[in-house]
Amino acid sequence: MQKDESFGVIPLSKARGRWEVFLIQHTRGRYWGFPKGHAEPNETPEQAAFRELKEETNLDFIRYLQNEPLMEQYYFMKEGQRVFKRVFYFIAEVGGTVALQKEEIQDGIWVPFPEALEKVTHAEGKTILSQVEKILPKI
Repeated sequence: MQKDESFGVIPLSKARGRWEVFLIQHTRGRYWGFPKGHAEPNETPEQAAFRELKEETNLDFIRYLQNEPLMEQYYFMKEGQRVFKRVFYFIAEVGGTVALQKEEIQDGIWVPFPEALEKVTHAEGKTILSQVEKILPKI
């Protein structure tokens, strides 16, 4: 079985006194989730996550909202082979002007909680978002 690992960001911003999350719709698969991608050689998980955030959304890192990343894991099929995937997400406050990477990103939207839970496509993403929602009151 193949293994795959990616790194991403749960991009958050406070608007009108409440936290919102920036969700993206991936061109491949057309699902709603979070910016993520593979690390390049000699890149740390944090560097990979924030590079992908910048490439896919043009958003900038402001600060970590939690030091430890959240992890989702799942299986999927690629070219007839089962792949075990792990994605590590850093929770961060972000800012800047959105400019989507049209090659990989179909759409993007700022969504308040709990509407974001309805918008995220996959159960794993909903679980991650529920974990984030529990952290936010402590910030």
